[in-house]
Amino acid sequence: MNDIRIMRNINRNLFEGLPATADALQEYDSEAARLVREAATYLVKARRDNEPAALNEASKLAFQAAAELLGHAGGSVYVRFPIMIAARLVELEAALLAAREQNAARGSHEA
Repeated sequence: MNDIRIMRNINRNLFEGLPATADALQEYDSEAARLVREAATYLVKARRDNEPAALNEASKLAFQAAAELLGHAGGSVYVRFPIMIAARLVELEAALLAAREQNAARGSHEA
């Protein structure tokens, strides 16, 4: 197991100097980033339209993103961790998509 202080230093160095708008996942693994974006789109659709098929597709894509991340993580990392991270990334991306839709709707009502 790696010392937590060493891991913190590694993480700090990875993100030091990056602008707030940087997409760290895209930089780390563009395929995982693509899968997360696609899963988030399906998740928003599933929630908005109450569509089980879209929810299943979002789930499938989130697991594919987790598998992609696991491939980079190496054998010493628990399988649950990349799955948890991928699921959280999908949730965050879906929240961004939903917020964009809400802002666009508000903008059209104000005009």
